[in-house]
Amino acid sequence: MVVIKPTPSFYSDAQLSAYLSLFNLSTIKGQASLANLNKIVRGHMMTIPWENTQMHYESAGHMHVAPQAIYKRAVVDRAGGSYCFGQQTLMLGMLLAMGYRAYGCTGRVNTGPEATDIQFETRSHLVLLVQIPTPHLEPAETGSETYIVDVGFGLGIVRPMLLSHNEEMPGLFPPERHRLVKTYHPESSLDTTDPVTVPFAEEWRLEINTFRTGQELPQGAWRVLYQFSLHQYYLEDFEWLSIMVQSNPKSFFWNTLAVVLYTPVKEDSVEVGEKLGVKVMMGPKVTYREEGKYEVWKEMKNEADRISALKEYFNIEYPLDAAVYVKNKNGALAPKSL
Repeated sequence: MVVIKPTPSFYSDAQLSAYLSLFNLSTIKGQASLANLNKIVRGHMMTIPWENTQMHYESAGHMHVAPQAIYKRAVVDRAGGSYCFGQQTLMLGMLLAMGYRAYGCTGRVNTGPEATDIQFETRSHLVLLVQIPTPHLEPAETGSETYIVDVGFGLGIVRPMLLSHNEEMPGLFPPERHRLVKTYHPESSLDTTDPVTVPFAEEWRLEINTFRTGQELPQGAWRVLYQFSLHQYYLEDFEWLSIMVQSNPKSFFWNTLAVVLYTPVKEDSVEVGEKLGVKVMMGPKVTYREEGKYEVWKEMKNEADRISALKEYFNIEYPLDAAVYVKNKNGALAPKSL
């Protein structure tokens, strides 16, 4: 397994403090344990929305994913979040500032239309690999454990996941489960019967046991979400990959305005343990899901409705005249009804 060395962060100590204060986690600063990694991931996903509104409601249509740009948007201005490249850049920098050992690698999202189909995009997703520093290990940990952290997939894993073949982990709520498997790219030209070649061909696949609708797949069946390698990518790579994604008319983000924000489950205004619900804006609807519940909170007929809903449900604010930037684009709700 990989060994990740300590690396300086591109964020300052003051920036880390401001970030942790968003989640009321200032007291864990400098305590880079697995338990606190879980707290940071949970706080981030409940506070900073996964979204691509900049592509649709700003004149340049540009997603600002560079470290200081996403820090300003998400932490200083509280203006919104980003998709994977911005989300994971922010998370990576903050984890390094906390003292975790971490780096970014990239994956290919599976766009196959059926649950068992595999149809990979080019590299368009950013995954973080994280290790716990020795002073903060629990007794059962050896220090060689690697976890994947992904706050950038929207509806994906909601906690760190141990990087281990056939590792399974509960999803957002039953029956959802995720699994990691070691595998190869189906079109690889490398000879995987050769032991020397195998490490160069190996990749990891994140799978889920449900349809896109949330219904459980037949027993033993898994749907591939994405596949990634362990090769390190860097900040410059993240920015260029983001430009590719935001400029590609075939990409999901070009054709869809999407927002996801997790929220604690409450009963009588009191949080219920570690359970989470999720608010989603996709197409003409804002929906809410938690265990045993699915609700449509708002149906939007035009851009004015959607701009209003962004503020109401996700605290993302745009003026009504921002609708002109999405007019006649594929992501528009009603191109002729502003």
